Amino acid sequence: MKIDRTLWLLPILLLLLFAGNASAALMFDAGETVIIDDIVEDDVYLAGDTLIVSGTVLGDVVATGGTVQIYGNVSGDLIVAAGDVIITGEIGDDVRVACGNFELSGHIGDDLLVTAGTVSTNETATIGGDTTIRSGDADLAGNFGGLLDVSAGDLVFFGNVEGDAILDATDLTIQPDSSIKGDLEYSSSKEISIPAGIVGEEIKPERTEQREDRFDGEGVLKVISFIGKIAYYLFLFALGVILILVFPEKTEEIVKDIQEETFKNIAVGLLILVASIIGSAVLLITVIGIPIALFLLLLLFIVLLIAKIYTAMWLGEVTFRKAGFEYNQWTVLAVGLLLLLILTELPFVGGIISLLATLVAMGSMYFALKY
Repeated sequence: MKIDRTLWLLPILLLLLFAGNASAALMFDAGETVIIDDIVEDDVYLAGDTLIVSGTVLGDVVATGGTVQIYGNVSGDLIVAAGDVIITGEIGDDVRVACGNFELSGHIGDDLLVTAGTVSTNETATIGGDTTIRSGDADLAGNFGGLLDVSAGDLVFFGNVEGDAILDATDLTIQPDSSIKGDLEYSSSKEISIPAGIVGEEIKPERTEQREDRFDGEGVLKVISFIGKIAYYLFLFALGVILILVFPEKTEEIVKDIQEETFKNIAVGLLILVASIIGSAVLLITVIGIPIALFLLLLLFIVLLIAKIYTAMWLGEVTFRKAGFEYNQWTVLAVGLLLLLILTELPFVGGIISLLATLVAMGSMYFALKY
């Protein structure tokens, strides 16, 4: 089952569902520091260096950044890719996190999946469902409502588990004040002692085989891939907002020209792309030309990103016009980007669509700048 592709469709379906109201039902925000300190009755997508949710979100939160701090309440899921993640508030449903350092002292209503360098949960932390942790070091306290499945380098456990516990670590320590109501299955390269009375059911023999079957690497990669696509979408959306605000007339001219001179723009865009690549390659051969070549390649990369945004705006405008919906430049940008990104995900033809979408806008950009 292609879970990754299904996940990528979710934000698109949600946005298109409410597109007829001329505004997206989702909240997008990006910047160096983003703070959500009031009530938001939508799903929230965030990107930035520091992201703080101290208010209430009546939906899901998807975030990517340097530091993500959840002090408030999120009624739905929390999906995060970041350097540091701190949760002291309440998450109503599932939490999926890929990060460097993870700290939990709040409440999670359902399942928790974490892959991180270090994981720490304190005595006030509660997880209502199953918990899966893959980390370098982990210090685990608090209450775990379902299965606790942990694979770590150094693991110190002093929490309470309502279900079974599967603990695998190079150095495993189970504190006397711990409690596991179900079975305990453990593995450690060092000899450990299990305090009497902490396990309610069976203590299974120490496992010496590797736990590759326990590590849901595919699932973690799917989560990371999904978060990466959301981050890419947010980045393009933020860049599109800047283009609309800074160059409103040129943006309108380029989008209009894409439809009127489609094949001509594709041809010119292809010439620009090939000439840029060949020119950079020639400059790279010479020592003195390397800095110029690197600058040209960077400039080409930026142009390619901007080109996708202009084509997405054209696609969004055509979609709204054909459907008979009212629209503005922001909904055109949001919906167009989503449609373009999912089209480029299609098997076999996705790469061709991506190339054509880029070339047609590059040609239009050339004529807009020329005249």
